[in-house]
Amino acid sequence: MSLLSEILKPYKVEDFLKNYWTSQAIHIPSQGENKFGHLFSWEQLNYLLNFHQFQYPELRLALDGKVLDARENANLLKLCQEGATLILNGVHKLVPELAQFTQQLRYDLGYGTQINAYCSWPGRQGFSSHYDTHEVFILQVDGSKKWQVFQDTMKYPLPEQKSSDLVPPEGEPDLSCILNPGDVLYIPRGHWHYALALEQPSLHLTLGIHCQTGIDFLEWLVSQLCQEEEWRKSLPLRTETAPVAAAIEQLREKLDKHLTYHHIADEYISYLDSLGKPAARYALPEQAGFNLFPQGAATQFTSAKSQRVNISELPEDGGYQIVTSGKAIVLRGVNLTMLENLFKGEPFRGEDVLQWLPDCDWELDIVPLLSRLVMEGLIFIKE
Repeated sequence: MSLLSEILKPYKVEDFLKNYWTSQAIHIPSQGENKFGHLFSWEQLNYLLNFHQFQYPELRLALDGKVLDARENANLLKLCQEGATLILNGVHKLVPELAQFTQQLRYDLGYGTQINAYCSWPGRQGFSSHYDTHEVFILQVDGSKKWQVFQDTMKYPLPEQKSSDLVPPEGEPDLSCILNPGDVLYIPRGHWHYALALEQPSLHLTLGIHCQTGIDFLEWLVSQLCQEEEWRKSLPLRTETAPVAAAIEQLREKLDKHLTYHHIADEYISYLDSLGKPAARYALPEQAGFNLFPQGAATQFTSAKSQRVNISELPEDGGYQIVTSGKAIVLRGVNLTMLENLFKGEPFRGEDVLQWLPDCDWELDIVPLLSRLVMEGLIFIKE
């Protein structure tokens, strides 16, 4: 968890996970180091606003506890002058440094990550007290902002269980703090909070961690069972209670067998790995099939960094299935050592693959194999 260590320093990751993760908010001062200045800035914010056409809700404005509707985006400058908070969703998709940051963190933690940018003005509150339905890290980039964090009123709310439907808690906050550049504030899912910029404009990044829940696992399991005829079959008509009850009992027994005889945990973890897509997905012209071996067998390749890879052997010498970069492909005529070397994230040459597959021919076997992997976006040619 090297990147999480960087975010939390000088606080220790082990202490954070034990004492605060999913249960209690914590403010971690930076001790004067702006740890996030290299990730985002006012200049980058201005670049995005000047050269991208954002549509609502990618770009939103909030003022005095209310999110303004889409037509107000046309009055962006006027509303900022009046104190409206400006929000840009998904800036990790637009800024290479943030893309690599979220990619590394997803690799470390194993779950989806996203970053939104917030620009606030002194003395005006953007959002009223609310909670988020995912884990949140506030990364202060510039200016100072005062935060008030309260306890949860619903444990672990799901995405559809919005705070707008509930009444915020009253009384004193559990945590009141001022964030300065480089500071971190962790807010667990479901904990109410609001903030106010102080003397200078504030710029911060909100890092969201979207952990899977038991409900997510059950939804995936249902999607798997939908492929089986017995689960799509109609239950008996309810002219009598006994046949319906018997059918449900049979399904319960089938579900027990399904959970027992299938490697459910491994299958679900493999599914989660398949969701992760690399920060940089395109590498033209090579992915179009051109200039694949500029130095012949000495050409260098690399797999995507910070990308989880799941390799499983198929039965009856059917080869191996590789799940990575949001894809699942089957390779035959290879061995496990070669695949493990291939997806280490370290550079290798075509001639290295020849050593890992000593019984293969360069032109007949290795070139088609590496060409396929490059065009699938699983490995890249290293300049």
